[in-house]
Amino acid sequence: MIEIEKLNNADKSKIKLEMRQVLVNYLAIGIIVAIVTAAFVILIQMHDNLPIGKGTAKTLLLLAVVSGFAAYLYFAVKDFLKDLNSDSKRIYSGEITDKPTNTNWGRHGNPAADSNSQPKLVEHFLVIYNQKIRVAEEEYNKYEVGDRVSLYFTSESNILLEVKEELRSGK
Repeated sequence: MIEIEKLNNADKSKIKLEMRQVLVNYLAIGIIVAIVTAAFVILIQMHDNLPIGKGTAKTLLLLAVVSGFAAYLYFAVKDFLKDLNSDSKRIYSGEITDKPTNTNWGRHGNPAADSNSQPKLVEHFLVIYNQKIRVAEEEYNKYEVGDRVSLYFTSESNILLEVKEELRSGK
């Protein structure tokens, strides 16, 4: 069952936090783009036999890079902006049918290292009517198979805002 509800202030702050995290991640990419752009500007300065003027070449390069990166950032956050503008969230209700986990083992450069020193990431999922939803470990441990829960998602970016219990199994 799917319902629509209005976003509250806590939901809006979660969306804004997610948007800020995406922007900070893309800021690192922006720094790399700035370094590469600076290298091309230096190359333009070094060559005297360009078919266009050096100033024109640098201007076109900077215009292309800045507008391209601005478009890249916009597409990275457009779903978050749509969520904030729509001011609504979707609510899925259902029964938990399974609680799987997925363990991802990271690797580092030492092949002789034992498994205790290998980085490990455990992902927790709740399965509700054949839909597998990744949740935080606290949420995973809070519910059991057979519990009825409501899952609150943003409408465009599909951020899981909240999991609420409807009915506990065995009650």
